[in-house]
Amino acid sequence: MGEFTGRIAIDRPATEVFAFLSDPTAMPRYLQTVRKVEQQGPGRIAMEGEAQGHSYRDEGWIQVDPEGRRMRWGSDRLKDYGGSLEVTEAGSGAEVSLQLSIVPEPAVAERMEREAGAVDHAIRIAMERTLGAIKAACEGREDAPRSADDLPDSRPFGSSATLNPDI
Repeated sequence: MGEFTGRIAIDRPATEVFAFLSDPTAMPRYLQTVRKVEQQGPGRIAMEGEAQGHSYRDEGWIQVDPEGRRMRWGSDRLKDYGGSLEVTEAGSGAEVSLQLSIVPEPAVAERMEREAGAVDHAIRIAMERTLGAIKAACEGREDAPRSADDLPDSRPFGSSATLNPDI
């Protein structure tokens, strides 16, 4: 547990992809548990959503570097959670690289082990689905996910969507 990375190629210009991803209000379009995001001032956001049948509200920070097309974020409540992403040009499109640092709370880790066999596996599946949802939303596909049940496994998008680029 701890550090997870993934990436996916997107058939849209890098500047357009970053503009979409750096808008916190777009998060519900690609994060399966998020229903609403509000900006609370410079570098501050609040999220509301539902996970495992329980509603939640969390506040945190976000740093956006438009020139470098990079973002970093973290939670006020979950001290062992944070992430970053970078959008780079790749051929005629873009590549999104996602990095996540997380140590799930014990009850959440237990559920993940029960449902996916291992915490690491559960997090990797969630990351792949998030990357697939980002791709679908950025490419404007009609089948962009609307709920957690609609989130695709990103493997149909090729090896660039896997968390292990050697697979």
